Amino acid sequence: MARAGPGQRKGRLTRRCSRQAAIGPGARVESAGRRLAAERRHVRPTTISNVRMQTLFVIGLGLLVVSAPPLVLMAREFIVGASVERRYSVDPLLVASNGMVHGSVRATIGGHAVALTDDQERRPEEPHDFSDPPDEGQISILVDGSPVTAPVRTKIRLNRRDAERYWDVNLIRLKDREGPDRLVVAQNLGHGQYRTTSVFGDGTVVEDRFAYGEWCSPPVRTMLIRGVVSVPIGYCSGVMQVWPSLFYPIVYPWFSGALGCGIAAFAAGAWLRRRAQADDISIESDA
Repeated sequence: MARAGPGQRKGRLTRRCSRQAAIGPGARVESAGRRLAAERRHVRPTTISNVRMQTLFVIGLGLLVVSAPPLVLMAREFIVGASVERRYSVDPLLVASNGMVHGSVRATIGGHAVALTDDQERRPEEPHDFSDPPDEGQISILVDGSPVTAPVRTKIRLNRRDAERYWDVNLIRLKDREGPDRLVVAQNLGHGQYRTTSVFGDGTVVEDRFAYGEWCSPPVRTMLIRGVVSVPIGYCSGVMQVWPSLFYPIVYPWFSGALGCGIAAFAAGAWLRRRAQADDISIESDA
């Protein structure tokens, strides 16, 4: 192949310079302006999308934060309740009397007799008479005939012989799958105070006093005093003890929490995808 002579190379260089001179500086500026405008059109929708995603993320996070407190309490109730009920169970010590079933005022454990007694008279039992007004009296807990705790004043139905004789006092058997069973006398002392007296099979007596709201530590206290509390109580809170409705707990906090979590996750995922795409475009442009 013949090589180009000096005259031919000079002609090509002259033509190239002529084309560049024909384009001129104005055309080059116009071309740069088009590229800048294209870049701005590309950046503006991306910026708007990012703002929208951030707004959605804030909305979802807000719904989740507002719904979190009751959801956390509900989760704790389920976890604590399952733990307590897996270990303990309650025998209400029911007895039949005059064709009806009621709790008992006496029981035995390990050869030791536990009984509830009081200082009031005993009227003839009339099971269908509901007009008997309760009188104030002192109730004592006896183990093998001897009192083991200080007497407590309570209301007493004088014509009853079973556990219905006493207000705010309950005798139960607590079955422990990981330890010894016990008989427990639960008492509502009034003014937000409670007492449980546990009698074990070896004759050991353990008294536990606590105030309203302290039955979560340990949560087995809730299981013991439910029969002497006038309102439904949970193991650590009353969040699950309300009458359910469409608003609570379906709309709030279940639906609102799930919606907030979904919106926040969608917005965060979309923002991360756009961020990754922008990084890829930047790498290609640099290349």
